[in-house]
Amino acid sequence: MKDQATIANPACLAVRILAVLVLLLLPGGIAPVAAAEANWSGTWDTRWPDGGARLILQQDGDRVTGRYPLLRGIVEGEVDGRSLTGTWDSPEGRGEFTFVMSEDGKSFMGRFGRDLWWTGSRIAQESVETETNISQATPTDVLQAFMVISDAVENGQLEYLDNAVRLLAFENGEVDQRDLLREATLLSLVLDQFRFQLDDMRLLVPDEGDRQVATLTRYDGATFDLAFVKKGSDWFIDAPPVAELEVTLSGLLTMTDGRVPPVNHMFKLATPRDALEAFIDSMRVGPGGLDTAIDTLDLSELNPVGREREAVLIAQYLEQVLARLGEVVYQEVPNDPENRTPYIHFTHPKGDIVIAPVDTEDGVKWKFTPDTLRSIRQLFTATEDMPPAPRVLPLYRPDTAVFFQIRSFLGEMQPRLLDPLGPLEFWQWGAMAAVFVFALLATALISLFAYFASGLVWSRTEDEAGTRFSSARMAMWGARFLVFGLISYFGLAVLGLPDSFASIVFAVALVAMIAGAIPIEFWIVDEIRAWLDRAGVITVRGDVLASLLVGIAKLAIVLGNVLLLAEALNIPYGAALAGFGIGGLAVALAARSTLENVIAGFILFADKPLAVGDFCRFGDKIGTVERIGIRSTNVRTLDRTLVSVPNADFVNMHLENFGKRDRILLHKTFALRYETTPDQLRFVLAELRRLMIAHPKVTEDPARVRFVGFGENALEVEVFAYVQSTDWSEFLAIREDIYLRMMDVVERAGTAFAVPTRTLRLGRDQGLNGEDAEKAVETVAGWREAQTLPFPNFTAEEIAAAQNSLPYPPDGAPPFATQVADGQMKAHRARRTFWSFARGPKPGAEKA
Repeated sequence: MKDQATIANPACLAVRILAVLVLLLLPGGIAPVAAAEANWSGTWDTRWPDGGARLILQQDGDRVTGRYPLLRGIVEGEVDGRSLTGTWDSPEGRGEFTFVMSEDGKSFMGRFGRDLWWTGSRIAQESVETETNISQATPTDVLQAFMVISDAVENGQLEYLDNAVRLLAFENGEVDQRDLLREATLLSLVLDQFRFQLDDMRLLVPDEGDRQVATLTRYDGATFDLAFVKKGSDWFIDAPPVAELEVTLSGLLTMTDGRVPPVNHMFKLATPRDALEAFIDSMRVGPGGLDTAIDTLDLSELNPVGREREAVLIAQYLEQVLARLGEVVYQEVPNDPENRTPYIHFTHPKGDIVIAPVDTEDGVKWKFTPDTLRSIRQLFTATEDMPPAPRVLPLYRPDTAVFFQIRSFLGEMQPRLLDPLGPLEFWQWGAMAAVFVFALLATALISLFAYFASGLVWSRTEDEAGTRFSSARMAMWGARFLVFGLISYFGLAVLGLPDSFASIVFAVALVAMIAGAIPIEFWIVDEIRAWLDRAGVITVRGDVLASLLVGIAKLAIVLGNVLLLAEALNIPYGAALAGFGIGGLAVALAARSTLENVIAGFILFADKPLAVGDFCRFGDKIGTVERIGIRSTNVRTLDRTLVSVPNADFVNMHLENFGKRDRILLHKTFALRYETTPDQLRFVLAELRRLMIAHPKVTEDPARVRFVGFGENALEVEVFAYVQSTDWSEFLAIREDIYLRMMDVVERAGTAFAVPTRTLRLGRDQGLNGEDAEKAVETVAGWREAQTLPFPNFTAEEIAAAQNSLPYPPDGAPPFATQVADGQMKAHRARRTFWSFARGPKPGAEKA
């Protein structure tokens, strides 16, 4: 039932199917992967709930033996895949354990005893093989070694824990092996509360006798007696009992209410010791600790343009100089949180390394002074020939940045390349020139690529390419600037240029990158708009909005890139926006008409008096709207000229939109000769009214034909009706048909149209057609007798009988679908089938 329920759950089924697909797509399909053979041989940094020790293992086949000398313990076990199961044994007890090695072989997780955890990480072979330089020749030597090793252990280097314990002697009795770690830890914490100079200690506790005692005094007067004993030729620290150390430490920790400071307490930068320790420990971490190390530097006097880049470089310089000066014993650095006297760590004619208090939003913090940062390059050069300092541990090996590697390599090849020449060294001038030359060559390659690409992509008609080619050409120029800026920026970044010089060249590179990015982003916007247009997403009306949105997008691109440049140059956003406000006011005053045109463009879109493709009258001109842009509107006139009208002027014109009408007015007044009799006129009026009613393209109401007056030379008849069409070409065809039928009516009435001129008659013409006139008179007489004279109006029955009774197109004309109206021949030729990939020859192929 459970399986059926799981299968019935669509979510569970989908997850299972997805898991199967993932397995099938993995290299090797779902074939099982053989477990890698575990190798337990090596040295491991191990820890458990109440301690830890270095574990040295040796594997022989499936059998593993090992020892952890600190606690005089041994282990034995058997290997099964990545698991190691066995027993541990020490003077304090024995038990069983199980370890499981990680797949990369660098660590293991395990348990021992009653579900207690035991973990370990493999110590690199080079760290194991490196010999420590621990001297126990004098009490001061053993104190220095203990403090350096304790600092290393505090920072997680537990592989040196054994070395720290070996420097202790327990004259007050045997110590439980399990308390060795706590003994060393408590003693280290007690000594860390004091400041002492090793040179003074050499005088205070000379290498005489078998026992020496040094009284350490803290800044607040608290004291601690540290004893040393000599066994054979080596000196040891006489460690007090654990209980005594706990009481001493509790009394010293008055500022923290008896609580031991956290491991990361130095990052509060409350004392000079904190600042120095935080910097060195952060740089030991590598790139991940750079931000924390930079927090210990007072960057207030650095140029904002390249502050972050310069801070990284200064930190690397300072790390190199401190490493050359020798191993730091933090207990030699002041740790009084109330003292505000700057601490001088190193002095030299070229400059000093000084740590001083700085007022910040979070209170007083100790940082390396601006003078130190300003002179650190000179100190780096001055200390290059300093003899190597002896070290207790091979612990602190600062990572060498690319700049230092390049400089060291060139210095070995030709030392004179490191000679200064103005603000830079010889090699930096040459490298900077090489970077610029390479950047120019890269832009030349971009130009060649653009040349060939333009010939392939834009090998079309000029009308088709048009604006897109212009936009792409600007994008190519942008690509040149962008490539030049990128290569210059990242190429110069590894040269270690000083801030006074680097801020200028980096600012130029940043400006080039941003100036190049703007036309590329413009081109992307244009291409997106063109793609949407080709896909049919943008309608005729939407073209107006698209044009306005493209303009807004480009304006936003400029604004965003300017703000990005402001951030890169460390210009506050507030100042940049204020500059935009002042600049915007100046632009508004200087370009008021442009802003009016932009606003008018939105009015045209919102009010919708016209749309692209509408035929309209604007002012005294007539034409078709082709484009409504953010600044102007383009209209194609009847003369086929393109008129560009600013939006502000266009929106204030009297606009007549012929494209919005639902019908077209037919209004004509024509004249009949004065020889026309009243009955003939009545016949003409009646038949014309009947014609208007009967024509299928003329609206029923109004459809008016009236005798409106006596002209100077003729009788005037007015025709007023609406043609059911919105296309002008179709209207002309319908009007033509109506006019021809009107001529037929006039001819059947036996009369004629009047000529609006004075004519001298010689009597040679035949005059009016008498027979047709008589017929018209007889017809009207018949209407009278039948009481159907259609004056002043037709009856409803006559209208219904005559309505839409005429053929249109007239008899003898070809089908309307095959006719082409005026101005529609181009559209007729451009017609295509809906499915452009249909089989068969293309239109016109038969003629070919």
